[in-house]
Amino acid sequence: MDHDIERRYFMEKIADYARALEEFSGGLQVADENHVLFCVDGRPFEATAWISEDYDLVAVTTRTVDFPSGKLEDAISLLQATMEICWDHCVAVSPVEGRYDLSMAVFLGGFSFEAFEGVVHNLLSCAETIEESFEKKKQP
Repeated sequence: MDHDIERRYFMEKIADYARALEEFSGGLQVADENHVLFCVDGRPFEATAWISEDYDLVAVTTRTVDFPSGKLEDAISLLQATMEICWDHCVAVSPVEGRYDLSMAVFLGGFSFEAFEGVVHNLLSCAETIEESFEKKKQP
């Protein structure tokens, strides 16, 4: 199996799927041989095709808005709440500087437009819920 050809095929598929999303905001860019950057509802997304002898999946990542940094205890409690919100939907939640990166993966065998659209909508929902939770927590 030629992994380079398969990766190029899935990169084209990812770009086509991103353009076909109803909420696609434009800004599609193929960053390199395995990264596609795009926006949905104004939120940045990155899709990475992990296709090699060891991997066969597409990972989709978005991020929350930046939060003002507070005390470590506040960050820990926000991370715990984030994990509760996203546990059923996200593969990974990572604190990065003043925000969270949220990621999901789809194995190539199940990679369809419906699966891609579901991943994007789940990530949008998780990011919005996290941001709303932070806003509620911030209000007195």
